[in-house]
Amino acid sequence: MRPFTASVLFLACSLASAGESPQRQAYFGDLHIHTRWSFDAYALNVQATPKDAYRYARGGAIEHPAGGTVQLQGPPLDFIALTEHAAYLGVSAAVDDPRSPLREVSLIRDLMSDDPEVSSAALGTFAASLASGEAPPELITDDIVKPTWRRIVELADEHNQPGEFTALVAYEYTSMPDGQNLHRNVIFRGNDVPERPFASVDSLNPEDLWRWMDEARAAGDDLIAIPHNANASNGLMYARTDWSGDPIDAAYADVRMRNEPVSELFQIKGSSETHPMLSPADEWAGFEIFDRVLGRMTDPSEPAGSYVRDALKSGLVMSLAGFNPFEMGVIGSSDGHNATSPVEEDNYTGKIGIADHTPERRLITPLSPALPISAVSAWGAAGLAGVWADANTREALFDALRRRETFATSGPRIRVRLFGGWSFGPADLGEGMVTTGYVRGVPMGGVLPGRGERPTFLVHATRDPVEAQLDRLQMIKLWVEDGKAREAVIDIACAGGDKPVDGRCPKQADNPNEACEAVSGANELDTWWADTDFSSTLPAVYYVRVLQVPTCRWSVYDSRKLGIPHPEGIEPHIQERAVTSAIWYRP
Repeated sequence: MRPFTASVLFLACSLASAGESPQRQAYFGDLHIHTRWSFDAYALNVQATPKDAYRYARGGAIEHPAGGTVQLQGPPLDFIALTEHAAYLGVSAAVDDPRSPLREVSLIRDLMSDDPEVSSAALGTFAASLASGEAPPELITDDIVKPTWRRIVELADEHNQPGEFTALVAYEYTSMPDGQNLHRNVIFRGNDVPERPFASVDSLNPEDLWRWMDEARAAGDDLIAIPHNANASNGLMYARTDWSGDPIDAAYADVRMRNEPVSELFQIKGSSETHPMLSPADEWAGFEIFDRVLGRMTDPSEPAGSYVRDALKSGLVMSLAGFNPFEMGVIGSSDGHNATSPVEEDNYTGKIGIADHTPERRLITPLSPALPISAVSAWGAAGLAGVWADANTREALFDALRRRETFATSGPRIRVRLFGGWSFGPADLGEGMVTTGYVRGVPMGGVLPGRGERPTFLVHATRDPVEAQLDRLQMIKLWVEDGKAREAVIDIACAGGDKPVDGRCPKQADNPNEACEAVSGANELDTWWADTDFSSTLPAVYYVRVLQVPTCRWSVYDSRKLGIPHPEGIEPHIQERAVTSAIWYRP
């Protein structure tokens, strides 16, 4: 176990020095968790139930598909959302009943077969239906779907403890046309929800999901959809055209931003911030890259349209015409299918059942004949959602998501603040920074309307007390010049008090030693930054990235357990990070 008791004291001290407001605190959670009630987890021998997921999130131990128990080493989570797949919702729960007529459906019999070739073929049939949007009608009836959906809502209500732990009502919409990932997690503000969720078997078109969401919002609680794994979408998630292939217009942008104010940036199946091909001047763009089409993992995924930074740039160009469909904030989450959030590198326990439940399966045994082992070992131990909210309640957390006052972490609970304004200076750092930021500026997720002045920013980050120290703060600036979107990565604060030179910290932190002990860095980093290269007539976007000093990746710990060399082609050391939602400058 990590030295958590001492960490609490450090965290309390660092909060006091940051001058954070007790009315708005950072809460950490996972808005993307599956259990055996999701058909793919069930098919891969996951036994954990929704109740197990809630127990794990609260710090308890639960059974793992490899045998034994798993448990968070760090503190419990503040909130979670169970996002069982709406496609075939209720099927796995129903077939647990030996009297269920579903057991007589040939596809279900094959799925439950003891012959791995038969069960694997059946799982492939399920996956193919996600690509086609077609499903056996006897598996998607109201008698199957509605009771399980009601039970999901009831379980969230039973485990929701306002002020202490939040359980949000949610599900996953799993559209995957021709294997290309267009998945979304749908999150509700409360429990006044439709009788059954809208699924990919209803339509593969996310625009139909948004129409359903508008109708659900008018009849009940507010809700949002959170795209994830854009990196595996083959350029479709943030395409410049709509579903029919027509150019995006203002009406499309309005509907999309109303329903999708944030996107998932980090998770097990890779980072969706940016790609080295899209950001060749960004030395840190290659973090946890998994750039394959989700349903055709031997095929590369087109980078353009598949990453958030690229989408933010596209939105800036479109904003010249008066609309922006990609004015979105960011979060991280795990996509764990074992009822867990496996985000700790030295405590990584795999993503989904018997597919990768042991170090041997993760590093030695191919996931399938068509999927090389590098694809499994390329999955990361990530991520978590950071939310600046007034309280740990459904309403406060949801409202923070809608206003985009959120940030993504790759797993560590790095706390990061970002405020933008017109008259900030170095004297505004330290005690009172947060009050000043809210009174005289806007937080992450906000918009600065043009005033003809250069924008200024206040930034503060605090390390996760049970993780490595911080290496640097970076400002990511996106802007439009000559009708094209540009980007710059600028170091704005360095560990050790070093000053950046030409936009870079003078020293690169060393990799950890053979014992995986990280080098020293900073417990906190803060700075004031002004954009000195600024055009008041052109739109721009600013967001902050916080880097830890390098640490050992989960695959290092697994390879040492097995006594084998580390897999080739996979970086053994990584710089964990947090990325804020942006602040937009509108002329």
